[in-house]
Amino acid sequence: MGLDGAKAALLRELAPREAFADPLLLSEAIKALPLTLIKPRPIDEAISTAGGVTFEAMDERLMLKQLPGVFCAGEMLDWEAPTGGYLLTACFASGRAAGLGIVEWLSSLTRAEA
Repeated sequence: MGLDGAKAALLRELAPREAFADPLLLSEAIKALPLTLIKPRPIDEAISTAGGVTFEAMDERLMLKQLPGVFCAGEMLDWEAPTGGYLLTACFASGRAAGLGIVEWLSSLTRAEA
């Protein structure tokens, strides 16, 4: 797997035992591991500058193409932006867009079931 130390121990602790016999189950378990945050990092480490989910990985509603029902917004997105007011505005705007995308996606599921 390429995991060692604390990473491997965390996976062994939290993933179901049967996942280790099936690569698909193991990949799903890794992607779904809970992560509890205890405290924030120091400010010099906490400010993002670049990176995140690429726009190619999402549809026009900001939903992940590979994980239907999972939407991205704000600093989850792969963009380079200055910190402060502009970043906050962009985070709020993308959050609203993702929220509207969620409503649209849920509505499409309801129509499909009818």
